[in-house]
Formats: sequence, C-alpha cells, structure tokens
Amino acid sequence: MTGTELTTFVTGLNGGSTIDATLLASLLVTSQAILEEERPWMVLRKTDTSKSASGSNTWQTSIDISTITDFSRFYDDFPVILFDGNDRREYYRQVPFDRRLEYKDIGNTFCFDENAKLIYLNGVVPFSGTLYINYVSTSTEIDPTSASTIWPLFPTRFHYVLGFYAIGIFKGAVDYDSINKQMLPENRATLGALKNAMETWDNERQLSSLSYNDPTESGKYPRSGAINIHEN
Repeated sequence: MTGTELTTFVTGLNGGSTIDATLLASLLVTSQAILEEERPWMVLRKTDTSKSASGSNTWQTSIDISTITDFSRFYDDFPVILFDGNDRREYYRQVPFDRRLEYKDIGNTFCFDENAKLIYLNGVVPFSGTLYINYVSTSTEIDPTSASTIWPLFPTRFHYVLGFYAIGIFKGAVDYDSINKQMLPENRATLGALKNAMETWDNERQLSSLSYNDPTESGKYPRSGAINIHEN
C-alpha cells in the first residue's frame, strides 16, 4: 500500500471528509509508533556488525552505537556477542549503567549509556573480534503523501490497521460528536481483530524460529546429552 492509498482509505473511513495533511501524518506516525513498540516484531529484529572490540578495551572504552540510526532497543538475553570470525564467541548481558562501578570487573556484561548511546564492555575482553549487536529496529516514518510503498516490512493486508488507529484517534479525540460516538465501537472492534491477526502472524514466525532449537542436537542425530525431541 502506498501513502496516498492509505490516505484514501482514511478519508473513506471519515465519511469522505479529508483530514488536515499535517494532522493525518502525525496520527499515522503515532499509530505506527504504538504498534511497533508494543512487541519485538520478527520483521523489526536486526543485527548490527559494524562495531568491534579487542583485548585493549577496558570498562571505560566506549563503543558508539548512535550510528545505528534505526536502533530502538536491545533484543535477547545476551544481545551483544563478540565473535572472532571462526568458532569463538563471548556473550554479554546488559547490567544497569548507574551501577557500572560494581560491574566493571565482571566479564560478559555490558553497560549502556542511553543518553549518549554508548556501550561499555566490562571485565577483560578475551580476544579481538566483531560485535554482533541484536536489536529491535524502527521503520521509516509513514508519509501519507508518498506514491511509494509505506511500512514495507509488514504485509500490505495489515496496513489498514494504521488507518483504523488513526481514524479512531481522530474521531474519538479531535472530531468527537454523537455520530462518531456510535461508530467508534465498530471501528475499535475491527482494529482489535486486525491487530490480533497481526500478532498471530508474528507469533507463528517467532515459534517457527524456536522449533528444533536444542543447541546440543546436530542435524538428524543428537549429540551426547541432547534432548531427543523426536522420541516418543
């Protein structure tokens, strides 16, 4: 769906009346932000490999991730992984930045200065390598005047949820009257059903990524100590 097609859809929901272009853009971007921040959607998960670390790093060595322009938040229990390019990996979990002095010598932990967008690895960095930083990204802001596809990471069939979100805010908070009062419950119900469909779609993708995820199992045959999930 293009931005102009989404605008046409919202206009239709509004009984054929147009909404101020600036206001409509704000309503759609607000709807986009609400949806994207509600859960770590599979299509928004990314891994950045532009940063590195070495044995010369100390707990005071900063790693700037402000250059990851679509960064929203970290993802996974150990979102930072140091990889040497072969088979050696070190996993880092996040600890509070305001307690960094307590953790400065604790290996496999990192602090994150949210304000400056800086990462600090604690303890001794055992080898030089690339940092694999797992995070949830943000998508490009929706432009309702664009003739190009908007929200391309999500299937077109779900783009309508943005229109229902936007018109719900508009009719319920900006242009509220007795007629809109009667229409709001139906719009809300449709929004909820479409949103549930999106979440089911994403749940299936998340479950699929976890299937056959026994780390001790190799291919068809389990290694020693593996949980044989094929066994009755």
